[in-house]
Amino acid sequence: MNFKLGLICGIVVPCSMAILACGNDSSSNASASDNGVGSGFIGEKIPIVLDEANRSITAYSTRKENRCVVENESYEFVTETQTSQSQRNYTFVGDTLVLLYSDEGHTYGQVYVGGKRDQVKSKWKLSTCRYADDSIDCSDAADANLTDGSSFYYTFTQDTLYISRIDAQGNAIDIYAPDVDDYDDYAGSEFVHQVFEHLEMYVSGNTPAPWNAFEKPWYGNGKTEIDSVALKMNVTIVSRDKNHISFVYDGTSYELNFTHAFHQWYNSGSRVELDVTLTSDKGNCSLNYMHDVIDSPEICSAEHAQDLELATFYSNNDSLLFYGAKDYHVGNHEEFISCLHKLNGAPDLYQLYKKSRGYPCENYTGDKGV
Repeated sequence: MNFKLGLICGIVVPCSMAILACGNDSSSNASASDNGVGSGFIGEKIPIVLDEANRSITAYSTRKENRCVVENESYEFVTETQTSQSQRNYTFVGDTLVLLYSDEGHTYGQVYVGGKRDQVKSKWKLSTCRYADDSIDCSDAADANLTDGSSFYYTFTQDTLYISRIDAQGNAIDIYAPDVDDYDDYAGSEFVHQVFEHLEMYVSGNTPAPWNAFEKPWYGNGKTEIDSVALKMNVTIVSRDKNHISFVYDGTSYELNFTHAFHQWYNSGSRVELDVTLTSDKGNCSLNYMHDVIDSPEICSAEHAQDLELATFYSNNDSLLFYGAKDYHVGNHEEFISCLHKLNGAPDLYQLYKKSRGYPCENYTGDKGV
């Protein structure tokens, strides 16, 4: 299961999950010490204001963010401290706690289990069950723990929310410890679906994005299997395992190999590494790619300007924050897309893009495209 620290329902929580469990019927005016939160607590402490009369929680969070600010051709690496305030109502459904939020006229919620019935001041475990419009659905609930066997607990007091990560042996571990993506069926991923699209000259569609190698294919209104996608796109799969797929499209045989794949989340963002080769009688394409957050002044420089993911950033009230970058990438993704187009005779949409950085389409023998 994947882990990333983020915002759910306006309260800072990890995006990890747990199974539904029964709560305790006993009543108590729980304090932090009653719930195992003492001076040696390991985890995240978030200041809150708990209003039990109105069943609301207001959280005050602080986080640090690295930025590469670009102005007048100068590059400055800065670390900003951001504070935010968010308020959410809560309710109880049976022996579960639900933090509520609304979206387009519907009420949704994050489900917590295992605490004391009808008492928010308790220790709760985050669940994968979903709350929507007054009911809880656990039909798609995932495994209780992360891949390392750990799970997440939330202890609410009058003025503090304690978030802890507990391993399979019951020990508290660093809540910010990096979490490696456990999805490993790269040859059955959305990335392969997008390769199919581009060999079909579906040039207006999504380009094969490296991070899509870590999720199942999207087709129609939801996720599906690569075999189903291939059938609908007239692609014949000859053989495949998790790192390799051999297929035939429009009379041409292709071999797609994932030689390296890595995806990791941490508190400030995520890192993606992907190396792929595509071979056929028409030619070969290769992708070498790495994406990460900017975490040092060395990256924030004119020497790395071509690698920065430059953009204009705005605040929640649409005021200008800065122009620059938070992330960067290195590799030949654009050239890889051009190569896919050329293999099927499509125009090279990236013909003018960074030609000096190399060309991955080795032994290309087609006479179309640029």
